Amino acid sequence: MTAAAHAADLQRIEEALERAQAALRRFTPGEIETRRKSGDDPVTEADTTVDTLLRELLPRDGEGWLSEETEDDLRRVGRRRVWVVDPLDGTREFVSGIPEWCVSIGLVIDGEPVAGGICNPATGETILGARGLGVTLNGRPARLSERRTLTG
Repeated sequence: MTAAAHAADLQRIEEALERAQAALRRFTPGEIETRRKSGDDPVTEADTTVDTLLRELLPRDGEGWLSEETEDDLRRVGRRRVWVVDPLDGTREFVSGIPEWCVSIGLVIDGEPVAGGICNPATGETILGARGLGVTLNGRPARLSERRTLTG
């Protein structure tokens, strides 16, 4: 796959993250009803709303889907392109009102991760990256920290 092909995928991811952020605006972190799913993990209407939205926006004919909030469809195993998402990564934090949650999207082609993005609407941060294209934070190229230790 070329960087140009990944650019188109990255555009799909960016648009999906923007739409997910818009859908999440109707929910108030820290003030949302929660139910429990298997494993006693919390799930909210925000989780399922974003999951449904991303499933409508991302997979095209012949592409697979793997989501934390959707029953696994093993047909994805035979697909070259598979979308891997966590529609609300950090539901416990979302439910508690802690701004350490995000929407996570990844694209795997032939078993290799090639593009992805995360956004945290609470902090206004969006990170996007793809093979051959680098990584951006809020549209600006990301770079390594110059710090040599964690102190400071």
